[in-house]
This record gives sequence, structure tokens and C-alpha cells, in this order.
Amino acid sequence: MILNAGAAKNYYRFFFVIIISLLFFSCAKNTGRSSSPSDIRLALMVKRADNNWYQLQIKGFENKCRELGVQFLILDNRMDSNLTLSDIDTLISRKVNGVAIAIPEQKMSWIVVNRIFEAGIPVISMNYKLIDKQNRQLAPHIGIDYIKAGITAERWIAKRLKENQLLTDPSISFGIAELYSKSVLEIQEWSETIKAGLSRDLHGLKKGHFYRINSPVNDAAGAMITMQQLLSEHPNVTNWIIYAGSSDEMNGALRALDQVGMKKYSLTLSIEAGITGKGNFPGSSRSRAVILVDTYKQGQKAAELLYNNVKYKIPISSRTDSVYELKE
Repeated sequence: MILNAGAAKNYYRFFFVIIISLLFFSCAKNTGRSSSPSDIRLALMVKRADNNWYQLQIKGFENKCRELGVQFLILDNRMDSNLTLSDIDTLISRKVNGVAIAIPEQKMSWIVVNRIFEAGIPVISMNYKLIDKQNRQLAPHIGIDYIKAGITAERWIAKRLKENQLLTDPSISFGIAELYSKSVLEIQEWSETIKAGLSRDLHGLKKGHFYRINSPVNDAAGAMITMQQLLSEHPNVTNWIIYAGSSDEMNGALRALDQVGMKKYSLTLSIEAGITGKGNFPGSSRSRAVILVDTYKQGQKAAELLYNNVKYKIPISSRTDSVYELKE
């Protein structure tokens, strides 16, 4: 086809308008996004970087950030509230785009949320929620459902109590030790769910069988000391059933039992970190079980949710349940 000069001019003008229009809509479509993933910086604040729970969480977060091509920053709060607040100021000054945090103390949730929100930074809580004085959730959260986990734990304990005839053998005097934390809402939910379920499902179980240990969460030394005190106060108990919200607490309680030769006369269940679907958990057995939480996937999910929020403005769900399973 041969065009005359006028037709050719109109043809190229039309073609030019089409190109400009396409460029405009392409730019408009990308409005509000960061120019490049490498411009995004995400941060993970953990309670204790020397703890297996958080080490796996860190690995998951770092690997996901590398996969996405974003910068990342890991800060260890070392169970220190003052250090946590100082680290938040550091993150703000370094212009971090998103934060995932495992808070050392829930009672400081309001201060943490205020500082981060005032800086306009999206935040996700890990493991334990950021809550106000009425226990209302203040920010998106990644963690297990502690009530459902408590139901799973209660069923295992009830089954073992029946199998070992602890309720029917007159030669056995047993006690149930709850390693309880007043300062953590989720551990309260976990403990109370187990206790309520056992009391409902087992005939012959009495209130006097339960002994509550108010031990600091994730504190092996504190759990060992309080368990030692419990053992000295109740020398008539021949068998112990113990449940705890962390591996550190359970290890402390087991050390106390070992010191008096009672470790083999115990049933224990605790919440611990690992990667699900990897076979048997080391140390678990017919008398030892764990609720295994995949904290590696927690770290991955935190990075993914923050990235999608920063890059694509995708809202973060108020709750993201973590993967867990019972191992025995």
C-alpha cells in the first residue's frame, strides 16, 4: 500500500498517539509501587537470636528476602525492653519499609505500635500478639492458634493418662504441673485450654491434681527453680505430668526431675520450634511429645506479607495461622 504525504502524516500521528497512550497507562498502573525490589528494606526483630525458635525464624526471613531481591536487617532484642525501643528508633532512622517483631513483653505493645505507626511503617507481630490493656489485637499477627494447640495437647495427655493407668492404679499418686505465664496472653490460653479439657474428659481427675507454676516464659532457670520447689513441697507425688509453652521451660523442669531421679516417671508436652514434615522430633517418645511450630515458615511468611504490602499495596491479613503438628 502506497500512502500520499497527507495520509502518511495522519498515519504517523495516530501511531504516535497510541504509543504515548500505552506509556501513560503503563506508568499509571505502576503508580504507588517502589521502583525496584532492591530499594525495599525489611526488618525482623527477635527476642533471642541464640534460641532455636528465632534462629529458624531468621533463616526463613533472610532466605525469603534474598529470593525477593530485597534488603533485610535482623535485630536481636535480647529480651530487653529498652533495647527494643532503641532498635525501633534505629529502624526508623534507617528508613526501613516494613517490620516483623517478636516482642519481649506484651505489656509494652502499645508503645511499640505507636512508635512504628507514627513512622508510617507496616508492622507484623510474631508468636505473641501486640495487644492493648483489654487484650485487643493492635497489628497483623503471625502465630499458631494456641487454643487449638491446647486442644491437641490435651487429647495427647488424656490418652497417655489412660494408657498408663494413672487414674486407676492405687499405687500411683500423680500431679499435673502447669508451667504458666501471667504475662503472656497466648500461654494463658494454651494452659487453660488443656486444664479445662482434662477436667472435662477424665473422670476421677480433681482440682487437687493441678499445680500451677508461674514461671517466666522461655526461662529454663526459672522453671527449674520453681519445679524444684514444687517437688520439695509434694514428695508424695510419684508421677508428674508437665506441660509448658516453651522448650526452655520444659528443659528446666526436666532438669529438676532428673536431679531427684523422677524424669522417667513423667509425661511431658511443650511447644517447640522446628520444620514440620521432617520425621520424628529428636527426644520425643511415648512419654514426651511436642507441639512443633514451623518457625522457618513464619519468617518466610513475614517477609512475603511485608513485601507485598510495600511493593503492591496488598493489605496484610489481621491473622495468619502458622503451621504446627504434634510429634511424639
